[in-house]
Amino acid sequence: MGPGGPAQAEAGMPGNPQALWQQGQRHAELRQWEPAIACFRRLLAQDRGFLPAWMELARIHEAQDHYRDACAAVLEASRVDDAPPMAALVVARALRKFDELPRMQDYVERMRLPSRLPPEKLIDLASFFSSAGDHASAMGFTQRALAINPDLAEAQHMLGLLLMFEGRAESSAAALERTLAIKPGFASARSVLSRVRKATPQRHQVDELRRQLAQPGLAPKDEAHLAFALHNELHDLGEFDPAWDALVRGCRARQIEQPWDAAGTLAAIERWKATFDRDFVRGEPLDDPLTPIFIIGLHRTGTSLLERMLSGHPEVADAGETHVFTAQLCHATDHLCRQTSDEVLATRAATADFAGVGRGFLEAMRRRSKGKPFLTEKQNPNFMLAGAIARSLPHARILHMRRSPVDTCFSNLRTLFTNEAAYSYDQVHMADFYRTYRDLMAHWRDVMPERLFDVDYEDLVREPGEQARRVAAHCGFAYRDDMLRVDRDSGVVATASASQVRGGIVTNRGGLWRPYEHHLGPLLDRLAAHGLV
Repeated sequence: MGPGGPAQAEAGMPGNPQALWQQGQRHAELRQWEPAIACFRRLLAQDRGFLPAWMELARIHEAQDHYRDACAAVLEASRVDDAPPMAALVVARALRKFDELPRMQDYVERMRLPSRLPPEKLIDLASFFSSAGDHASAMGFTQRALAINPDLAEAQHMLGLLLMFEGRAESSAAALERTLAIKPGFASARSVLSRVRKATPQRHQVDELRRQLAQPGLAPKDEAHLAFALHNELHDLGEFDPAWDALVRGCRARQIEQPWDAAGTLAAIERWKATFDRDFVRGEPLDDPLTPIFIIGLHRTGTSLLERMLSGHPEVADAGETHVFTAQLCHATDHLCRQTSDEVLATRAATADFAGVGRGFLEAMRRRSKGKPFLTEKQNPNFMLAGAIARSLPHARILHMRRSPVDTCFSNLRTLFTNEAAYSYDQVHMADFYRTYRDLMAHWRDVMPERLFDVDYEDLVREPGEQARRVAAHCGFAYRDDMLRVDRDSGVVATASASQVRGGIVTNRGGLWRPYEHHLGPLLDRLAAHGLV
């Protein structure tokens, strides 16, 4: 029966495509999800190439927290071949959201997006690829944008970031300086510059940062970037009390922008502990030539250094920090988790298809492995998912980096993270989270002692050769001296440690908190109350 037949009339649904689209949008605006879905599906039954309907379906399924349906709609959208460039960019962004990196790479190439987008949108594309770990493509898009418009501040800023990740500090600083010459109020560029280039009495940003921080009506995000930059510059100059004041201001701004859900975080962790006991962490063997090496632990504990050492081995590819394992869990639990873990993900994981999670992870990471038999994944908060990793990937290696409590907490406190670390902008919250993390790691050590391999940061920097041999033996390959050449030019480090880790193995980074000790009473007292100092 045709679109205008009795069955459709009974459903109260028009047959005209434009009318179906308008009615679907009206239902969606009123959050009447099921009628909206019915309209868009009827529209797509007439024309599967109508891209906006696929993207509306994806948005609605996401609002319903139906991860699998939302992802499926995005994948269908990516099969439409004649999308205008701006619409195709929206599809690429959605593919990135669902961690579909290989499909995003293929889609962007198929749609010829680099040649069809204006320079400012090329930078959006570069950010998708950089955040997914494809820094070569991100650099190509950025250079193309700069060839069209060399005075685009956002492009110069992206160039500065990518050069920092490549370890080219001087070139990165030059690009960031060009950014600020074009757009002096570019707060995040000032923040990155304060990490790339050490402030000296002859060359610093202190006066300009103070001037910008004195302006009324700063957005919390900009205020945080400027205040953390001022802290970094004053710290370099040895002006520790004003540096502390700047850090306090930055942390307050960050708390407004990213408040910490302490109760939700604790509930999720307790759920992981309750589900993953000694029996539940055991998974069915997977026959696959690719062996993942998960490097886990709190931020600022030396995980980037360890990955840098491992990636010096010719059999090891470094994937950096990805959300691929969480994405596979999201698919298995049909829940869109916006960080590494949340309570819903932890609760639903009890009934997940972990063999499917493992297979999906390996397939998603295979392109990143570049044909090598071992691949590192250094998403620090994966320590919350260690049990799920063990269950899904029985052959994976799990390396846990740990560092002294005060050094770890203080280093977190003075780092402006992109996300995932909302606990780190308050001394008491930081100490409490450290205790929660230690308790969780004790649980993992108890239920799977043979799977968790602890590496102490202090030992790693004091005796790197011996510790690298231990790690290599645990992972299943022979030690090589190349693993100690962390200052090599090759490779990418896209973390807060990007500027530090290429400086070689430094043995004196402990105790940076000492000049601030008289300000750290809440942190030190709380750690002492937890029995950690």
